[in-house]
Amino acid sequence: MVVLTCNSEANPAVAQSGYRFYKDGEYVSSGQKHVISYIQPRHMGRYHCQAWNNISWRGSDLINSSEIQLDVRYHPMNVSVSVNPKQIVEGSSANLTCHSEANPAADSYTWYKMTDTVGSDSLAYVGSGQVLSLSSMESSDSGLYVCLARNSVGEANSTGLVLVMAAEQHGSQALPILAGFGVFLVVMLVAVLLLFWRKEKFKVVKNQTNSNSRLSGRTSNSEEATDAVYSNIQILPSPPGFDLYSNLPPRKVSKNIPRSEDEILYSTVTTKPRNQNAPNDTNSWFKGREDDSSVVYSSVIK
Repeated sequence: MVVLTCNSEANPAVAQSGYRFYKDGEYVSSGQKHVISYIQPRHMGRYHCQAWNNISWRGSDLINSSEIQLDVRYHPMNVSVSVNPKQIVEGSSANLTCHSEANPAADSYTWYKMTDTVGSDSLAYVGSGQVLSLSSMESSDSGLYVCLARNSVGEANSTGLVLVMAAEQHGSQALPILAGFGVFLVVMLVAVLLLFWRKEKFKVVKNQTNSNSRLSGRTSNSEEATDAVYSNIQILPSPPGFDLYSNLPPRKVSKNIPRSEDEILYSTVTTKPRNQNAPNDTNSWFKGREDDSSVVYSSVIK
């Protein structure tokens, strides 16, 4: 725990609310004391306080104290390893560098490599110093590397770095390539299926349109063909011995036009006595039957 106390001489004395603390120019708390219960590296910096008792001095109401440096010592933190170059081929050289945050700075670095032993894994010492140089790399140099950083406060291990030869990376690099090619094939297949579906859908719509057109044409022709005309035929009774059908001209049958019930037209025909000067009994027979009307239908071929 760290306690910072601000003192001043004033008349009247500065109240508790008249003190303020600042770290690197930013306000942190008020009161005559600033308490840091659990010190952390982030608390390191330059602190000062202000005092105020409602009386100005030299045109200023607030009086600043001198600054003090709060130095926080801690063991190495955030230890990591980097490699240069990124890709290593067999026979070339490589440098591994250990990085850390510490106060004071780390002054000792130790390198280890993970080895496989019968039934367990262990770390084998491979070198010291912040930079580990590996020359004439061989396949046996591949593996997991770790560095240990130390200072006067403590020590800490880095995260592991896996060192792999470029010749060994081809297999691992082939997997992303194959995965990308597989995705490409799937996309192309989906596109082909979509085009095929749209083409089939267009055919179905086209067939339905043609079918509807044919049905419309047939309906129109049927309506025209069955457009029959019906009318009443009023005929007066013929006198005795008068044969109506014997005086009709013979029907002419068209050889080119087939006979069909749909082509029958009905018309109105009114018949009168053929001879107006017929005997009186005939005229009287017509006169007596003028009001008697009946309907007959006559067939006429178009």
